[in-house]
Amino acid sequence: MCELLQSVKEQITEIENEITANKYQLDEPNLIDMPVEIFLQICSFLDAYFLKNTLSKVCLRFCDILADDQLWKHWVQNKIKGKFPPVGDLKKWNVNPADWQDLYIAMEVENKTWCNVEETMKHMVVKDVHFASVDAVLLVNNGELCISGGRDRGMALWNVSDISAKSETNDGVTSLTDTKPKHLRHDAHAGWVWDLAADVVNSASKVYSASWDNTVKAWDLATGFQCIQTFQCGMAALSVVTVGSETLAGLYSKNILSFDLRSGSGPIYVYTPHKGPVLGLDEYDNLIASISEDKTLAVWDRRAGKILMQDIKIPTGKAYPVCLSWGPAALYIGDSKGALHLFNPETLKFVHSVRAWPQNQPNNTYCKVTACHQSESNLILCSDKGEIKFMYNCYPPQEFTTVTSTTSEVTQLQYLNGVLVIGTCDSALEFWVPKDKFP
Repeated sequence: MCELLQSVKEQITEIENEITANKYQLDEPNLIDMPVEIFLQICSFLDAYFLKNTLSKVCLRFCDILADDQLWKHWVQNKIKGKFPPVGDLKKWNVNPADWQDLYIAMEVENKTWCNVEETMKHMVVKDVHFASVDAVLLVNNGELCISGGRDRGMALWNVSDISAKSETNDGVTSLTDTKPKHLRHDAHAGWVWDLAADVVNSASKVYSASWDNTVKAWDLATGFQCIQTFQCGMAALSVVTVGSETLAGLYSKNILSFDLRSGSGPIYVYTPHKGPVLGLDEYDNLIASISEDKTLAVWDRRAGKILMQDIKIPTGKAYPVCLSWGPAALYIGDSKGALHLFNPETLKFVHSVRAWPQNQPNNTYCKVTACHQSESNLILCSDKGEIKFMYNCYPPQEFTTVTSTTSEVTQLQYLNGVLVIGTCDSALEFWVPKDKFP
């Protein structure tokens, strides 16, 4: 027993000597060996773009942790309070799963941009070019060019980078009264210019305008904004959209006409999917969706050359549909009483309706949803009361901020590559452009 005790004492003494000699030192805490739970807690306070493009490249361990798609999906679901995507069991999402990392980054970027709009954006109001309501705006070529049209029957081509500040008010809004467009066509049409579309949004060479003068015109951006073709519609053209080489116009007469520059000024085919004026068109995956004053949704299949579905009821009640946006996550229709109606983008079945703008008290009036823009992650709505709502594209849509324009009524909205432009009833255009792109 004595020998055993002596042996233990000797071992203890040896250990103490080694510690004293710094042979055994406790490791200092560091990120590399930190438990995953603590590392992720730290990551939750960091910028998502920084996580993807910087921290994940520090070492293989960080790369492995931050490459987990389920982690980003968890962060997306924690950020929003609703269902995402807004419509479940979509074939597209099953065949090509969502990139949850990119979705989360897009959500965070939009949130930080518009919740801090005075620091991140330059807000400019362009006046004294149009002299009536600006009902149509279009952004093309990565947001570098803007086209506007209005009830003055004119059209203007703007180079966004050339719009410079001349005077600034105390509220941070730059008011431009002597800025001139790159090209101005006072007599573009003989009637109100009601809608615009480009052949290819990010590499546009031609722009199409729909007007109450019963025509759709094609304008060449490369030759000084010259009209190169006038398509005869026989009735007021209220909406226009392009797909491939075709230009489709929705008419006041219930018809939708298809034109092709290679085939002259007449339509190549006509179809009648509605019983009332065609108020809006949108294209997705070679299908054309249309909404009408008869409160129905219809879809034309370009490949088959026939109406795929029609008489799809839009539950607007006494309201009428105003705008639509069709994307891989959802099909949205905004109406004249502030409601947003969600349809399955694949089956086109009605899902739900939400009130984007509540009824105004005490006069019991409603806001009109004048425009809707969606990406896979975010949603933007504007109203005829001058408000622009920024939301996550979930169900129900989750608003994270509202931006107020200087006008009493927003007529149309376009958002491309971080640049936002609206048309107004005050005969002005309003731009929000990123300060890092347009210093």
